[in-house]
Amino acid sequence: MLTKTPLGVLCDITGVLKNSVEGQDKAIKRSLEAYERLKKSGIPVILCTNESCCSTGRLADNLRNIGYNVTSRDIISPISVITQVIQDNHYKPYVLVNDRVSPEFDQFEQGKPDVVIIGDAEEKFTYESLNETFKLLIDGKRKFYCLGRSKFYHASGELKLDLGCFVAGLEYSTQREAECIGKPNSSFFKMAAARLGLECSDVVMIGDDIDSDVGGAMNAGCQGILVRTGKFRESDSNHPTVKPTLIVEDFCQAVDIITEAFRRASL
Repeated sequence: MLTKTPLGVLCDITGVLKNSVEGQDKAIKRSLEAYERLKKSGIPVILCTNESCCSTGRLADNLRNIGYNVTSRDIISPISVITQVIQDNHYKPYVLVNDRVSPEFDQFEQGKPDVVIIGDAEEKFTYESLNETFKLLIDGKRKFYCLGRSKFYHASGELKLDLGCFVAGLEYSTQREAECIGKPNSSFFKMAAARLGLECSDVVMIGDDIDSDVGGAMNAGCQGILVRTGKFRESDSNHPTVKPTLIVEDFCQAVDIITEAFRRASL
């Protein structure tokens, strides 16, 4: 059961609210109704995603297309954070990211880069692109950011490699450690909670990734609910180090528990 009544909710997107089926986004059963119910309950919610293949605006459009009432202001992603970091520090970035999100970096000068940023580049992860990234990092002169560390994700009914292994390979080869912008970094959860005007101890994270979602959130001081949808595997129930606050069938059940706790606390 929940250890305290949450005052806010952080929620993953893929694997919790939606899945990708044959390249098309589909709302997970019961999640649409549950999301609307959560919003109407008065409990503030931020969608906290490691999606680095598109902007928060495109993410919001995609969610609206399948029925979710969201705007880009309801989402925090590594792309929205890293572009602010670049702007604040006047960086000249070298970016290895998906073509769908490359335009987000066109506003920045990219000649003679002083920072290296790697996101989920999918088919752009080639020997040539990774070797170019390696050469920019090996001298130790440039800041190194990664937009997440997830091991894999769930799409079109199967598990697929995510960004984490490519980051780990570059770290191994360059003896450099990337600063993670995204889950499971504690600062990402703290930024998300701050969007709600809350501390991590006041919020609960709902996710399908035992490590990045639940483990990362709990390390930051949040409660963590693991759903049995998306990338969940039965072995996650007995993870050697991450012990979720709750394991539930789906997002709808998580909302049932949270809203009931909130109702009782309001009496």
